[in-house]
Amino acid sequence: MGKTKKQVRRKTPPPKRKQVKRQVPTVEDYVRKLSKERLIEIILEQLHDNEALERELLDEILERFGGASDLIEDARQLVELTTDSEPEFDHRGFAEPVDYGPVHSAFERLLKEKQYEALIQLGPTLAKGSQHHIETSSDDFEPHYSISECIGCVMQALLKADRPKPDKIVYAVRLVIEDDYCACEKAEEVLRRRWAKRDWKQAAEMLRELTSEYPEGKYARKNLDRWIAAAEEKGG
Repeated sequence: MGKTKKQVRRKTPPPKRKQVKRQVPTVEDYVRKLSKERLIEIILEQLHDNEALERELLDEILERFGGASDLIEDARQLVELTTDSEPEFDHRGFAEPVDYGPVHSAFERLLKEKQYEALIQLGPTLAKGSQHHIETSSDDFEPHYSISECIGCVMQALLKADRPKPDKIVYAVRLVIEDDYCACEKAEEVLRRRWAKRDWKQAAEMLRELTSEYPEGKYARKNLDRWIAAAEEKGG
């Protein structure tokens, strides 16, 4: 008989290792692991292109570290920059609404800090300078609403300020007569308050002295004459 062939026992290969797919981190996870220096670099880059973010951080700085003079100067610059800004017009001749939100925030800070005289001084500049933006805006709501809210802050300051009551009446009247788009409705609300007859009487005399500033036939002069007559009537 021939020799039987010896079977060679094969080794069982080791099981294949499962390939684990590496998961890409989310943006949030990635950002959370960035170094402080890299985060600062990213934020500063964004500040150059994002005015809203820059304004938000500036508001936070003023809230935490700003003194009265800083708040007043910030509000003054905002009023000037915003009222002087050139709107962007579309093919119909209407403009994108100018953003008066930062001005309103600045006015609220001044009111909170009881900077009444600063608000009173800024009120006419804002009211007069914003008329063109209201006239040309493509939006029926803005910037009219934000400007009205700003004037509301001014009126609160006026009522709380240490000024003679006839002066307060005259101040509100001047805002109203120079307003062509009802943005100073809060000033009219002040004039509807109950003022003493003697205050109205003195206010009428002060208003008559303003006639030289408003030419005959102009819309503002007609409004002034109407308020002089109303003040005389209320003054008895």
